Amino acid sequence: MSQQIWQQHPVAIVGVGATKQAVHLGVSAYQLSVASLKLAMQDAGIEHKNQIHGVLTSRQLGGIDPIELSRNLGMNPRVTGDLDYSTGGFTTQYAAMLIATGVCDVVACVYGRNVENSFGKLCGVATYDLDTGFVNANAVFAMGWQRHMQKYGTNEKALGHVAIASHKHAALNPLAAWPEPLTMDDYLANEFVVWPLRNHDIARITAGAVTIILARGDMAKDMAKKPVYLQSVGRQQAARMYENDEHLLCWGMKDCAQQAYINIGLQPKDIDVLCISDACTAAVLHTLENYGFCGEGESGDFVKNGAIELGGIIPVNPHGGQIGEGYLVGWLHHVELVRQLRGEAGPRQIANASVAQYCATGRQRLDFLTSIYSTH
Repeated sequence: MSQQIWQQHPVAIVGVGATKQAVHLGVSAYQLSVASLKLAMQDAGIEHKNQIHGVLTSRQLGGIDPIELSRNLGMNPRVTGDLDYSTGGFTTQYAAMLIATGVCDVVACVYGRNVENSFGKLCGVATYDLDTGFVNANAVFAMGWQRHMQKYGTNEKALGHVAIASHKHAALNPLAAWPEPLTMDDYLANEFVVWPLRNHDIARITAGAVTIILARGDMAKDMAKKPVYLQSVGRQQAARMYENDEHLLCWGMKDCAQQAYINIGLQPKDIDVLCISDACTAAVLHTLENYGFCGEGESGDFVKNGAIELGGIIPVNPHGGQIGEGYLVGWLHHVELVRQLRGEAGPRQIANASVAQYCATGRQRLDFLTSIYSTH
C-alpha cells in the first residue's frame, strides 16, 4: 500500500487509556480491559460506546476476545478482530487501514491481561520453534547478541546500559511496575538466563490493560485532545525469516526503515521520541543500528554515555519500556508516544516533541514493524 494513503485519508490516535502495571492486580483481564477502554473514551471525549465502529484485540499471552468484550458492554461494532500478531503495532496498523479504506470511522484497539488467568499453548509454527529450543524470543535474541559480539567485538555492558536507562525512565512513571534504580554493578552481578542475557535484560510479564482509539482525520480535529496522526508505516514478515541474511542481527528491520522513511522524506535524525518494543535489551540495540540511529556495530558505544536517556541524542522508551513499565507487548509504548507528542508526559516530557516512532520485533524475529506519528 502506498504511503500516500495516510496523506489522502488521514488517520489519528485520538484517545489512550492504560491501567497500572503489576505482576498481580487481583482482577480479570476483562475488568482491566473495560477500565482502560473507559479511560481512552474519556481521553478522546467519546461519550457513547456506539460511536465506536470497530473493536480489535489480541489474545497473545492471555489477551481477550473482542466479541465477548463487545457483547458484555452492549456494543454493536461493525468490525471485530482478534489478531495474533506480536506487539500492539500490528493491531493499530490494521485499525488504521480499516479507517483509511472507509470501513470504520472510529476503532478501539484493546489489550488486557491478567497473568493469573492467562494460558498458553504451542501449536502451528510454535511446534517448529519448540523442536529447536526457541520457546520464546529471548532464545533467539541471545544468539543474536552472541553473533553481534563475535562480529563487532561488543560486550555485555552494552546490554546493561539499556537496562539502566529503562529503570531510570520507569522511576518517573507512576504506572511502572519496575521503577527501582539499577546500577552497572547490580546488572553485572545478576544471573544469566540465556547467555549473554541476564534477568535484568528480559521483560517480565505483567498484568494490566491498554486501549488505543483511532479515528478519521477530519473527525479527530473535533475530539477532546490533540490528535496524533499516523504518517508512515513499514512491515517485514516472512515465515522462513531464519533463512534470510544475518537473521540473528535483525537485518529485516532495514527494509522497514526504508519503507517508513523514504516515502515521507524523514531520517532518523528527525525523530524526537523513539519507542522500541523491548522484549529484551538486545532488541533495543539491534533497532538503533538497523534503523540508522547509529552505525552498524556501534550501538554499544552509542548507549554507554546516555545517548538513549532523557536529555540524550535520542530518548528511547521514556516511560521505561517493557523492561521498566510492564510487558504488554508494545501496547504501552503507544500510550507513551501519544502523551509525549501531546506534551502530557510530566517529568519525563521531551521538549518540543512533534515526531515519534514505534519499532517492533515480533515472535522469534519473524515479524518486523514500524510506525511514525506526528502532531501535524
